[in-house]
Amino acid sequence: MIQDIFPHRLEHTFLNSSPVSDDYIFSFQNEKVLLKICENENLKIPTLSDFQCLCGDIKSSAVFLLCVDKTPIYLLQAQNMITLEQQCLRYFPIQALNRILPKWSYFAGITALHLMHWYERNIYCGKCGDLLENSRKERALLCQNCGNIVYPHIAPVVMVAVVNEDKLLMTKYANRDISQWVIISGFAEIGETLEEAAKREVFEETGINIKDLKYFGSQPWGFSDSVIVGYIASLDGSDEIHIDKKELSEAAWHLRSDLPKELTDISITYEMIEALRIR
Repeated sequence: MIQDIFPHRLEHTFLNSSPVSDDYIFSFQNEKVLLKICENENLKIPTLSDFQCLCGDIKSSAVFLLCVDKTPIYLLQAQNMITLEQQCLRYFPIQALNRILPKWSYFAGITALHLMHWYERNIYCGKCGDLLENSRKERALLCQNCGNIVYPHIAPVVMVAVVNEDKLLMTKYANRDISQWVIISGFAEIGETLEEAAKREVFEETGINIKDLKYFGSQPWGFSDSVIVGYIASLDGSDEIHIDKKELSEAAWHLRSDLPKELTDISITYEMIEALRIR
């Protein structure tokens, strides 16, 4: 899964600190990430020293995100940003992080993107409208006017692999740019357990009832500011599919011996399907 970066370790413990020359800096524009183009055309996450004459400005405005192997990583927030692109620095689709070293770059980058979304959407207090400030004690935003405290938002998502003997239920989204076959997923509602959410999502999207719900694993997923919780379940009753056409364009049972090869980028999906292949 995306978080499997051993022997490296991502640390979330908050630090009230400023970057030094070898610390990594993430910057995002329109969901793209700023990367350094090296002499051999390879890409890397820039460090503070890569920003040359802008180091002072960036050091004063960068926000601590996390550490990997004790090396701090910072975010340059959009509201403090100047034009950053230089001869060796360019914005790339965030998927480029999946192809560069060190191997933890993709996981760190998606986690940084998650936090960037939170900072970007919480500039003003939701209670009184005053400006929020970064806490110096914890990962939080504070309103000095009314005392409101805002913590990072994490949305729970359930993902369900539904098995019917030697077949797996898979779907295609409607009105999205994702054309691959995927297994069913959706956000949990307020006041709903994850197990209830899994059963509801499967029934709402396909009209299929499930039983024997078993936890598979979980995965942070910063693209949607969420954590994905994976389950495997068995068909309960009729296998006749009735799709929700607002959510799906297709839904079908696929034989275990002939599962679609164009699997989603979400690695928990791939691992769940691989687990089903060997059952």
